[in-house]
Amino acid sequence: MGTKILEGYSHPMLYVNDLARAVAWYKDVLGFEARFVAPDAYASLYHADLKMRLDLHPTEADSKDVGFGAITYFTTKNIDSAVMALKERGVKVGTPRTEGESTRFVSFWDSEGNTLGLEETR
Repeated sequence: MGTKILEGYSHPMLYVNDLARAVAWYKDVLGFEARFVAPDAYASLYHADLKMRLDLHPTEADSKDVGFGAITYFTTKNIDSAVMALKERGVKVGTPRTEGESTRFVSFWDSEGNTLGLEETR
C-alpha cells in the first residue's frame, strides 16, 4: 500500500469559545495540567492519571465547531510524505502548519466530511 501514514494515536482536540475559561475548567474540574498555553491560539493539557493529552483550540463565537465533537489526531514521523500519500489516495488534505511552538500538524477529511488531524512527531 506504499507509504505508512498513521504511526500512532496523538490526542483529541476540542474547539472552545473561551480558551482561558476552558483551560481553567479542565484544570479545576477534571484535574488536567496545562503543558502549553498560547493565548488566542491553543492549549495543550495533560492528565497524569489518565496518561492523556487533550488540546483546546479557540473558535469564533457561536461557531458550529463548538459542541460537535472532538477532532481525533494521529501521529506520523514525516508529515510531508503522509500528506502526499493521502493526496495520492484522493483524500482532501489541508496545508501543514504550526501554532506557537507546536509540532507541525494538518487536517484531512474522511469520506463523510469529518475532520481528522495528523501531527508530526519530533
